[in-house]
Amino acid sequence: MFLDLTQPKHAHVDARLRGEPIVWLSTVRPDGRPHLVPVWFLWDGETVFIYSQPAAQKLRNLAANAAAIVALEAADEGEDIAIVEGVAEVMSAADVPAIVPAYAAKYARGIAGLGLTIETMLADYSKLIRVTPRRLIAW
Repeated sequence: MFLDLTQPKHAHVDARLRGEPIVWLSTVRPDGRPHLVPVWFLWDGETVFIYSQPAAQKLRNLAANAAAIVALEAADEGEDIAIVEGVAEVMSAADVPAIVPAYAAKYARGIAGLGLTIETMLADYSKLIRVTPRRLIAW
């Protein structure tokens, strides 16, 4: 397991990853420039999942370089930072159906606010990015 939940800082990061609505996803463009976007996500305790539209820049970036970073918003006036470095894999959203109920529950209001259902959202956001954490930077 990536996080050791017996360590208070790790348990805190786990709780934030489960509760926060947005992470910042950083990828590297094929020309080496950074690309940073806010995204909805799901943390299952071991992996970060992010749905994406198939033509998104982040997917082109990951096709050239699988390195990814997800960062939570700074909290407590910058005293609560969590940055997760990892390796990303892009797959079809249909490849991991088990996460759909949890994702739908987490973002039910946001999805409805866009005039979508989980089914119509996944038809448009048909790619799934799975980020496997390798390193935690937190304070």
